[in-house]
Amino acid sequence: MNYIKQLDSIRAIAVFFVIIWHWVPRNSVIENLHLGPFGVNIFFVLSGFLITRILLFNRSRAEASASSKTKLLKNFYTRRMLRIFPVYYLTIILSVIFNQSLSLGITKNEILANVTYTSNFFIYLTKSWPYSSLHFWSLAVEEQFYLTWPLLILFCSRKYLLPVILISIAAGLGSQLLATDFEFGNLPTITCLDCFGMGGLLAFVTLYCPNYLKRAYRGLALLTIVGMVVLLVSWQLSIYLGCTRFIHSIISCCIISHILVYRNQKTLLMTMLNNRFLIKIGKVSYGIYLYHMLYVYIANNLWYQYVFDYYLPFINKQYEPWIFLLINFWMLYFIAWLSWRYIEKPLLRLKPKYQFKILQREIRVTLSEAS
Repeated sequence: MNYIKQLDSIRAIAVFFVIIWHWVPRNSVIENLHLGPFGVNIFFVLSGFLITRILLFNRSRAEASASSKTKLLKNFYTRRMLRIFPVYYLTIILSVIFNQSLSLGITKNEILANVTYTSNFFIYLTKSWPYSSLHFWSLAVEEQFYLTWPLLILFCSRKYLLPVILISIAAGLGSQLLATDFEFGNLPTITCLDCFGMGGLLAFVTLYCPNYLKRAYRGLALLTIVGMVVLLVSWQLSIYLGCTRFIHSIISCCIISHILVYRNQKTLLMTMLNNRFLIKIGKVSYGIYLYHMLYVYIANNLWYQYVFDYYLPFINKQYEPWIFLLINFWMLYFIAWLSWRYIEKPLLRLKPKYQFKILQREIRVTLSEAS
């Protein structure tokens, strides 16, 4: 399917939100804007949109050529493993290696949860955030989504696809509204289904109802304005909103639909998302997300014990985290780029060779039999 470069810019913005949330002390503005959760929810919506789009597109191809959906499913899982597993498990290994020197306090149960992609339930049950792997909960949610969602999208009857997507959105929103644990209640996978479902719904409209895409964008734009007003009022009145994630998903879908509708036009948003630096950061955002917590613990020991104390003692303490962020983000980007260039990219070259050759061969065989 066509590569949409502007989505990499959205990834860059999302990962930067997460890093600010984790690297900079949360003052009232950062806390109330929910930058970290917003960044994670953007990733969830993007995953829902892209994965559903790929699955629906390939489902149509498989049905048109009488190809095996089971083989298509195997291909999907293989491609996901090539993209996700290598650097993820590398990060876990590095965390274990640095465990003693950085006093990360990694336990066997934490390692087991990370290895099995169940860290969201581990954190939910223990009611405590681990140090270097606290962000792995979202990767666990995504992996659980990858395991179940393709089965629904590929094997569910076409007439039930839209109801399934709508039910997932309702289940996610409903579970959030019913949650009583404000800190850990949004970690179970079911509470994230509205983000994935909203992305999936947008993919459904894009492929099956493209004539309604512009109308969908206008509706999302209106809902985005309403949602932002609700967030602003809750911020001012210090009210906890159980639907914050759902509002984030609406805003994310609005931006994605804007890209789809105005992709070839020079709107203000498109001009921003066409920025080359954002696109480059977005390409390596997975590595940035994976490494950023381990990196900050390594870099903190050097910066706060040596650089700030010995060479920059005149810097106001409240500005130190921002200086650290501005400089070390680019160091982290360089590490993620090396990871992309020498680990991730070589493995990604295997993905199209594995999938498309099989599908194309099946299509040729089907056509020859028909003739």
